[in-house]
Amino acid sequence: MRDNICNTLNLDAERIHKKLGNKISRLTKFTDGKFKFYPRVVNQTDILFAGEEQTLLNKDLKYNLNHKNKYWIRKLALEAENVSTLLPLEEQDYMRHQVAKQIRKITSPTNCK
Repeated sequence: MRDNICNTLNLDAERIHKKLGNKISRLTKFTDGKFKFYPRVVNQTDILFAGEEQTLLNKDLKYNLNHKNKYWIRKLALEAENVSTLLPLEEQDYMRHQVAKQIRKITSPTNCK
């Protein structure tokens, strides 16, 4: 069971790393000086934004603060199970119960937005 969980997590991590590696490769093709990048936000007001605020604004409209992928609960459960198997045997069932309780709490219809 533990090996299956570890394998699933490792496959997810490899897929993400491969995707990011491909993205970096594509982006580095444009560093030959042919392209000029401009700031995304031009402040035409008298408001001075803090560094963090400006950084967030520069992420553009596509930036989503609360984006969760489709299977985030599944991944959360797998990671929690993986960690709980490292605990002493007498603590594992209690921790699984606590994790299940928290997952039910965050996935209840009153908490979903």
